Amino acid sequence: MTDLKVVSLHDGPPLNDIPEQLRALADRIESGDYGQVDSLYAIMPRDEAYPLCLGWGSTDGAYDPTVQFFLAHQWMVRAAVGLPID
Repeated sequence: MTDLKVVSLHDGPPLNDIPEQLRALADRIESGDYGQVDSLYAIMPRDEAYPLCLGWGSTDGAYDPTVQFFLAHQWMVRAAVGLPID
């Protein structure tokens, strides 16, 4: 007989529970899982409107939202077409 076991694909609150996901993210930031976090941005899509962009912490120089959103866009495009993202 085959020995089967359940493998968890996701640890934490359901992915569609946004408030709990944000609380879990805050817990991981506080516990140092991401190292020193100096800046954080969130993009909230809205129907028939521009997205709501929220930012916390440093927003100057390399942390400027325009720079960070462009870098995130470049990373996502490269990942989507299978190019290196290092």
